Amino acid sequence: MFTLCSRKRLRCRLDLAVLPRYPQAPTEPQPKPGSVLTAHAHSERRLQLFPALARVRDPPSLDRANQSAEQPHAAPAHTPRQKRNTSFSGRKEQEFCLMAAPGKAAAFRLPPLPTIGEIIKLFRLKAQKQLSQNFLLDLRLTDKIVRQAGELKNAHVCEVGPGPGGITRSILSAGVEQLLLIEKDPRFIPGLQILSEAAPGKVCIVHGDILTYKMEKAFPKHLKKNWDDEPPDIHIIGNLPFSVSTPLIIKWLENVSKKDGPFIYGRTQMTLTFQKEVAERLIANPGGRQRSRLSIMAQHLCTVKNCFVIPGEAFVPKPEVDVAVVHFTPLVQPKIQQPFELVEKVVRSVFQFRRKYCFRGLETLFPQDGRLKRTEQLMMTANVDPTLRPFQLSMSQFRNLCDTYRKMCDEDPSLFAYSYREELKQNKKMRNLLKNQPEQTEKENQL
Repeated sequence: MFTLCSRKRLRCRLDLAVLPRYPQAPTEPQPKPGSVLTAHAHSERRLQLFPALARVRDPPSLDRANQSAEQPHAAPAHTPRQKRNTSFSGRKEQEFCLMAAPGKAAAFRLPPLPTIGEIIKLFRLKAQKQLSQNFLLDLRLTDKIVRQAGELKNAHVCEVGPGPGGITRSILSAGVEQLLLIEKDPRFIPGLQILSEAAPGKVCIVHGDILTYKMEKAFPKHLKKNWDDEPPDIHIIGNLPFSVSTPLIIKWLENVSKKDGPFIYGRTQMTLTFQKEVAERLIANPGGRQRSRLSIMAQHLCTVKNCFVIPGEAFVPKPEVDVAVVHFTPLVQPKIQQPFELVEKVVRSVFQFRRKYCFRGLETLFPQDGRLKRTEQLMMTANVDPTLRPFQLSMSQFRNLCDTYRKMCDEDPSLFAYSYREELKQNKKMRNLLKNQPEQTEKENQL
């Protein structure tokens, strides 16, 4: 029913009498005045209210990590009061859900579960600093991260480092077909097992390291698409630890270039979290101070979008930096048509001396004999101004440098195997030998 308020604005007045009665959840008994409800007593009372969660007290072993996915999910028993209030059909309940969340079809709903904070307390989980672990407890933020991945209904998703399962719940609520969880820390496995039992047949838990896990067989073969087609219904989502984020994205960018790993199925999309500074490097444009090697390697292979920033206060424990959510979509054609190793070598050499002219960094591509002449030849052929700083070079200039360097390597096959750092080590050893040689000669003369 709609009425006009005093400010002549349309106001909706909800008539509770015409709404269908919704089954009431069991109410938790309140503590007596003056009593102290500890965390342990709180968890005990919650387990009494939800008998299906009694297995939390005796978490399943790792050997049974996915055994419960094959068992049918038992519906919770209704109390007499609930049965009296259940006066509407399943069809009306579905209509009510759609009315509560317009634009979303609630095809799958998780049963009542302990909150993320209660999971952390029950299993005594603590973030380890050496693993760069930070927990995201706000489910509104986890829902926002999952929405950036796109339409996930009936999709296959791989979540990296689910931890206590905050983002995992949001992914399951999006109606995915299958969810693969890859977790390195075994302390989180029992908490993830609760979600596996709550969503039977949807969750597969893998205890392993994402840096070494082979994803070529992680998804069904019928999901494969050609590289020129639209991206497949496969997504990679993760709140990455800071210590792993940069090596992992470089590894996946190499997989994009070679079309293997998780990209053997097509142009798989990724939605990942990074430090705010790392995210700014990923999307930095030419001339920006954040322009770096990571900018070139990511942008010549993918469309990179910085979605939004999460303040550090939202994490537990609070990190010293803010966190940004970045979305990657592989390009049909890379902007630099050269092998990944060659592009990475040229880009790494250019940014080796970031604050100097790019001429100084390109010199490290060539041996000491004839270094100056070859560097001038490279820059003249590529039509690059030698007085530009590395962060001022555009993507087309990097493409010209890589194409020219490839031709020079074809003429001299030993050029690509040359390493500037190895030459420095050899020169240092020779200087040390020459320095110690006069001392040995003096000792021999004294003897």
